[in-house]
Amino acid sequence: MRKRRGLWPLVYFLMGCACLPVAVVMVMGTIASRNVAGLIPVVALGFPGVVLTFRAPVFGVRFGPDGLRYSGLLNARSHAWADIREVRVSVLKGSIYWSDVPELVLASGGTDQLYMLSGHSFGKNRNKRVARLVAELEAARAASS
Repeated sequence: MRKRRGLWPLVYFLMGCACLPVAVVMVMGTIASRNVAGLIPVVALGFPGVVLTFRAPVFGVRFGPDGLRYSGLLNARSHAWADIREVRVSVLKGSIYWSDVPELVLASGGTDQLYMLSGHSFGKNRNKRVARLVAELEAARAASS
């Protein structure tokens, strides 16, 4: 089983590690002052800090002869290669830059975009890392057929 990750899990992990100590210090200050309104920033920083710190190390995609398993921010899903008709790059257009997202075209007619593996691009230039990942996934899918 091969595992592929982008650079974003490391960035999210570092963001979570920065949010957690700030939330802990705020909780200590809120407890000392007995001010309930001080818990609002704790919730705003603490929950994302915990999710990013403990979930970011498992972001990515694992694939092998049996199929593909994707782990995103709050969810994980698996697809057998028989359920996947095609793997392609989907372009999500924005006002400043575009995002290239690996997309699975399912045999049922739906699609499943792997957002945590996306990359940014500008204009007609596609993100090379995402294109390589899509080529690897498509080759693995074709080899299993």
